[in-house]
Amino acid sequence: MMKKIKSIITLGLAAALLSTVGFAACGKTIDEYALSAYTGENKDENGNTVYNTELFYSNSVQQGYADPQVLDDTAQSGYYFLYGTSGNFAAMRSKNLAEWENVGPTFPRAKQGYDGEKVTWTNNWAPECIYDPEADDGKGGKGLYYLFFSATPDYNDKTWNNVDDTQPGVVSSSCMYNMYVATAKSPEGPFMMVDFSDKHNYNTQAGIEITEEQAQNNEYAYVTNRGKYYQAAFPHKWAKYCLFSPDEFSKLMQKNKVGTGGAANTAPEAGYIGSIDPSPFVDPVTNKKYLYFKTEAQGWNINVVVEMKDWLTPDWSNAHYVIASNFYTIEDWQKGINKGVSYENTYCNEGPFVLYHKDKNGDDKYYFTYSVNDFGTSDYQVGMAVADSPTGPFRKLTEAEGGLLLCSSTTDSETISGAGHHSFVTYGEQLYIAYHRHNDFIAGGSLRYTAIDEVKFITVEDKFGNELEVPYVNGPTDSMQPLPEGYTGYKNVAGKAQVSCTDESADTKWVTDGLLSVHKVADEDFMSYIQETYIKKTATFTFDFAADTSIRAIMVYNSAIEKNIFFNVSRMELTLADGSVRVIRDVKFDVDQYCTMGGASGDIVKYVRSGAAAFAEFYDVKVKSVKITVDVPEGQEKVGISEIRILGKA
Repeated sequence: MMKKIKSIITLGLAAALLSTVGFAACGKTIDEYALSAYTGENKDENGNTVYNTELFYSNSVQQGYADPQVLDDTAQSGYYFLYGTSGNFAAMRSKNLAEWENVGPTFPRAKQGYDGEKVTWTNNWAPECIYDPEADDGKGGKGLYYLFFSATPDYNDKTWNNVDDTQPGVVSSSCMYNMYVATAKSPEGPFMMVDFSDKHNYNTQAGIEITEEQAQNNEYAYVTNRGKYYQAAFPHKWAKYCLFSPDEFSKLMQKNKVGTGGAANTAPEAGYIGSIDPSPFVDPVTNKKYLYFKTEAQGWNINVVVEMKDWLTPDWSNAHYVIASNFYTIEDWQKGINKGVSYENTYCNEGPFVLYHKDKNGDDKYYFTYSVNDFGTSDYQVGMAVADSPTGPFRKLTEAEGGLLLCSSTTDSETISGAGHHSFVTYGEQLYIAYHRHNDFIAGGSLRYTAIDEVKFITVEDKFGNELEVPYVNGPTDSMQPLPEGYTGYKNVAGKAQVSCTDESADTKWVTDGLLSVHKVADEDFMSYIQETYIKKTATFTFDFAADTSIRAIMVYNSAIEKNIFFNVSRMELTLADGSVRVIRDVKFDVDQYCTMGGASGDIVKYVRSGAAAFAEFYDVKVKSVKITVDVPEGQEKVGISEIRILGKA
């Protein structure tokens, strides 16, 4: 995704007519010319294809951060901005979501003052940024950027935080992961922390005794001491920087009486309740503001949504639990029933991000997407729940419904691990997911970088037998993919053509459905929606266009299943507007780059990287039709083709 040999590959296309052959058709001779094209022959020092960075990108380029969020700031600055877990929340910017340039630290801790540095002492994690054009910038103007994040204060430094925790009512100084917010006039910062001294009205005085009835009625955040109830006191220096007034946040948890065993049975003591992974969301239907985040409730990962009166003021009267780890619904968790989600093997539910979609029936759908399992392992992945409103109730989808949204383990990948903690962003009419994955897919761990892949919506049958539209990720990929159409000016025009195949058994609809078959071991019911087109003999696909169409490249995506891959596209035939023909012969699938070979002779495919294509790039030509001949290897039962993309003028 960084600049990768920016100089365009020399194709020699100015001398495109390399050879001429005449052949007869309908009683007349048609000239056939060999069209010069680049098919990936050049490799970099790592053996990866050198590609045209004005047309393609690849996630094999390591850049960016863990826990990435991409902010679409194109309306203001013309750029997309990438934020993530990094020192001083460094950011990057891009015009195309693929080539990122550093803009430096956006949250300079040294400029936050002594208290600010102490408040954000460690665990500065997962920032997300949002722009509010109507916010008062404090200087008589409008427009402000808000950076939400979590951090842990230096609570062990008693010379700074001189609080006696043993006083009745004073909550413990030991705290992890407070939620903060900083503001700036620019997405590049500098973001400065918000001091809530004038906004919050929490108690700082120890020893205020209250009745048990007042505590149980949730009139106060409380702690107990020797059988007595005390109004919770928060005299610590970091309290004034907390986005969530600590007493109100404690009251929310106590009101819901979050207990152990997955049931609501006991209320926790008040305190600085750890919360991470903030995700701001504006409902496009109502324009209401919401903030989603993850917290913990006595051993369980809980994700919460709170409506925001503005980006600095939570409305705790409209706060809801969204999901709980290892349960499909909050209701099940509260009752302690139906425990177990097939794609969750730990208590980790984190990194929330909500995606809105209006389905074909005009119904509003909200997809609560989140990461599960241990971030350092290969099965860190993205799950999904759905609701009809931004506050729920949400239901986690089963794997058959597409509940496992992004996963590297189902691809059996030999290069990708730990695909998770993500955000969504649009470029023109295309939807993308930005996510992190491990720098080293074998070692895993905390070193991660940012990748992007396209997202499409598909229709599935839900567990109740109803149609449900859900997002599907064309990935994770680790091969050359087209850049956003709005950036290059080229889009996949294959779907506009009338498609036929000389193998009459082939179902051609799958080669133009826009979906890449990347999974090898995913749920069978779900994968019935993501199929390949099979040919049982060497066959030619014909794409007839209703009008002359200018095209620039052809990509033939291979099967995700090793026994079904092709090795050669023997012929790409382009019939031009004037009736003449241009031919590209023997476009090879890059076995060296995308396959692991085995067997005594090294000729058995043990692994194929899914989402990879054989491709040809050439100078723009205006065509009436395109014919693509894919060879079925001798002795092989069939070949699966995931997708055929023809990149033409948008």
